[in-house]
Amino acid sequence: MLDLLTEALGGAARDEVRGAAALRLRVRLQPAAGVGTRAMPPTYSGASNSVVYLTEERRIEDAKVPCVLLDGQASQSNRLEEALVSLIAEGSVTVPDVVVDQAEFGRHSALEFSHRVFDAWVEDALDGEVRFGETDEYARLASVINRGVARPLVERFPVGLLLGCWASRRHNPQGSTRIARAVTSEIVGYDVLAGVRPASRIDVHHVSSDVALADTGTTERARFEVLEAGAKVKGAKRPSEFGYGNVTPSAASHGGVTIRFAEQQSVVSLAALRAVRMTELGEDAPSSPEADLAARELLAFLALAMLEAQVETGWDLRSGCQLVPEAEPTVELVGRLGTTIASAPLVGLGAVEALAERTTTAAQAGVAWDVPPIELIASPEQLELLRRSIGRPADESSEG
Repeated sequence: MLDLLTEALGGAARDEVRGAAALRLRVRLQPAAGVGTRAMPPTYSGASNSVVYLTEERRIEDAKVPCVLLDGQASQSNRLEEALVSLIAEGSVTVPDVVVDQAEFGRHSALEFSHRVFDAWVEDALDGEVRFGETDEYARLASVINRGVARPLVERFPVGLLLGCWASRRHNPQGSTRIARAVTSEIVGYDVLAGVRPASRIDVHHVSSDVALADTGTTERARFEVLEAGAKVKGAKRPSEFGYGNVTPSAASHGGVTIRFAEQQSVVSLAALRAVRMTELGEDAPSSPEADLAARELLAFLALAMLEAQVETGWDLRSGCQLVPEAEPTVELVGRLGTTIASAPLVGLGAVEALAERTTTAAQAGVAWDVPPIELIASPEQLELLRRSIGRPADESSEG
């Protein structure tokens, strides 16, 4: 399977493998409690501040099937990043990265920020005494206007070529860096029925709602004072507004769903990876085929390693939504006409081991991934922003 992948990425390929479209992972899932039990999708803000699920109809063969989103593209990308951070932390893989030291707020990989290497927490951090966004290294990263000039990202932040990245605050005359995802993934529930669940709370002391309280405006001692019975005070509040008393049983605004099954649908675009070239903007010399193939292999094996780590972690998506697979997850190599060329169980495929091996051999072709991360330090202004956001004095550190 992995040898065929190398052929599909531009190596000497047999006819049925040449131009292969993608790697595909489709995993049928059920709630951990069993078929027909409730699953809780993510909620979104709807019209008039309502809480909604994302539902749609999808066509399966000749039927329209009501579906619900259980985990979207952005959330799946975050889970893949979390899986990769764990692999890096345990020493299973070596991947170029950018790390920001945020003092008492911890050290954070660019993988953990919402816009990855082009996030404001990275861009405004300091490389020595210089803002990272003003360095030559950042300028190189932001020069990758397409995969044909991908060397800076391949060498310093390759995940950006898999999960996408956008230098939204940087503009080059030739265009801005806006790389689309080469790895897409989502989890969808099929044949969905809306559920109903109660919302209630019974207080152990059965505090009466007739008792009036006044907000003291402080949290140093008591948040409220109890008003005299019958007192008419402007702004008087009920005990429930401070977390005391019962909540009358009622139907919750969202009650989960039941589904016939869920499915994780993940695709690694081999067409996108074949577009990767080990050159950069402004260079006249073409890249070498050996370096191009080495970079593509590393990216493909990294994508598989992240998917394998995600599958091994499981599908505990959120409270009330733990899913389990109906069968062993299997990855397919999809040909240019959509047929399955080869398939293999994802767990045990050896993607992590293959990535480690290719990291060594790729260095001989001029693609070095066994490199220390770019180390940045949060600026004083960023740390002040963080400290004040949690109500800590600006000059107070973790030692204060």
